[in-house]
Amino acid sequence: MKVKVAKNAGFCMGVRRAIDLVLNAARDREPDEIIHTYGPLIHNNQVLEILERRGIRCSEDLTEAEEGGRIAIRAHGIPPQERKAIKEKGFKIINATCPRVGKVQGIIKKHSLRGYDIVIVGDDNHAEVIGLKGFANGRAHVLKTPEEVGQLPPLDKLLVVAQTTQDERAFKTIAGLLEERYPETIVYNTICDSTHNRQEEVRALCNEVDAMVVVGGRHSGNTKRLAEIAAATGIPTFHIETEEELDRERLQDLKIVGVTAGASTPHWLLRRVVHKLESIQPRGVRPLGRNFEHYLRFFLQSNLYVAGGAGCLSYAAAVLQGIKPRLADFFITFFYVFAMHVLNRYADKASRFNYPSRAALYERYRFGFFLASLSGVIAALIIANAQSKSIFFALLAMIGLGLLYSVRIFPEKWLRVVRVVKLKDIPASKTIFIAGGWSVVATLLPSLREGSHVSLQTLFALVVVFVLVFVRSALFDVVDIQGDRLVGEETLPIVIGEKRTRRLLVYLVFGLAMAFVVAPFFGLATDFSHVLLITCCYMGFFLFVHRRELLRPGSLRFETLVENSFYLSGGLAVIYQFLGHGF
Repeated sequence: MKVKVAKNAGFCMGVRRAIDLVLNAARDREPDEIIHTYGPLIHNNQVLEILERRGIRCSEDLTEAEEGGRIAIRAHGIPPQERKAIKEKGFKIINATCPRVGKVQGIIKKHSLRGYDIVIVGDDNHAEVIGLKGFANGRAHVLKTPEEVGQLPPLDKLLVVAQTTQDERAFKTIAGLLEERYPETIVYNTICDSTHNRQEEVRALCNEVDAMVVVGGRHSGNTKRLAEIAAATGIPTFHIETEEELDRERLQDLKIVGVTAGASTPHWLLRRVVHKLESIQPRGVRPLGRNFEHYLRFFLQSNLYVAGGAGCLSYAAAVLQGIKPRLADFFITFFYVFAMHVLNRYADKASRFNYPSRAALYERYRFGFFLASLSGVIAALIIANAQSKSIFFALLAMIGLGLLYSVRIFPEKWLRVVRVVKLKDIPASKTIFIAGGWSVVATLLPSLREGSHVSLQTLFALVVVFVLVFVRSALFDVVDIQGDRLVGEETLPIVIGEKRTRRLLVYLVFGLAMAFVVAPFFGLATDFSHVLLITCCYMGFFLFVHRRELLRPGSLRFETLVENSFYLSGGLAVIYQFLGHGF
């Protein structure tokens, strides 16, 4: 099935900020400390369950929380009276109120003190509206439909605001009626930009698809409004919380389905729904193209595709050093990368969020993948031993280090002192270890066969491979940031931020391109270095695609685009040799 995903689907700024604040508090808390939220932090049950496993507990009543502890104010905000009660009980407040909601609270407070009556266009029982009413000093009126305007009493001065997730067209209609009835009316359109963009995008998308799937919590006001907007266009609309609620029988009659999600829906949950939809075969559609995608997805999810790319990279590294490429080097790298990725995948708690279909594949064929990875390790060691003893022991050391990455090193009682119990707990270690492992196996090991010393050409090739793999892995870390944060993994984007990570990747690609230009003149590489400028251009292209969201992050096409950079490097090496630059 063809799926079109709205670009603005998923977490908005306010929800992302609230999640980040409480996760940071959970990361820095004492081992036995529980972080409380005053009511549900956001309207998404799946996220709340994960937060509770991280020691973040939802408390509807202050009596449920320990006095003197920390309590987070939900993204929707709360009335000032309740904030005062929290302070009086001695709690330390984590203010996770959305800044845009806080701005509306300030507008209401300012005008209520000036004698204005306040009309809030929204849902009277919604948490955000309840919080807003608390700033109106008892002068708030809540309207949901245009018909309710006539029920208001005579008023002198009127301020009109909106719940930040309201339907903008409905708000403008109600505001227009109020201006007609009350001359002294001030209107503030307080619907946030994210809500506006999301709603307009859904209206446009409904003209391009056969049906809409809206993903989000049943209690999420903005998600319900998205479903109402989609249904109003006349196409079938499905409001679901998880992929398990998809009606496969009804969806099989459709060819193109649009997907959007509420502001409190995480990207990993959206990704699960999209993957499930893409697996549905519409009735009457020829399966040829679908079969190709199916096999490509299997090769990507099983890590066979990335392992093949690693083998191609080892071939390119040999040509770059001026070493004769050998199939043995290709297969050593292939089997090593495949085995390490598979074995460490089982220890990756974030995988089930970031790559749900891949996690399901590994769980379904757990024994088969374990057997395949074990066979890969044995095959790599046999091939390495046939090359030389030094390559064999070097590879054995790299395999041992790779397996040690997810193994507990320090006892948990040392956690207060060393802050880590595994190598993977070291902040930003994932990207560095992956790049380091690939670069050593793909460049250092083949050089051991050529001589006992490591040349400058080998060190340059090692740096090149390290940077290429680092860029690839860090970019995927940016894509996976929400799932990684939820399970407590401190990847590079979490440590230094998404913007800084993206900027770093651009600098690395540009720096690598400059190195490729000058390396042959200093004897650091063969002329193949100039050919690899094409790879730098290609990497710059997929960084641009990600930045502009020209392809959906995490999609089959995006992942293939990124992984193909290694196949490109290997292909360029083959062409370089074919054109008469052999050894």
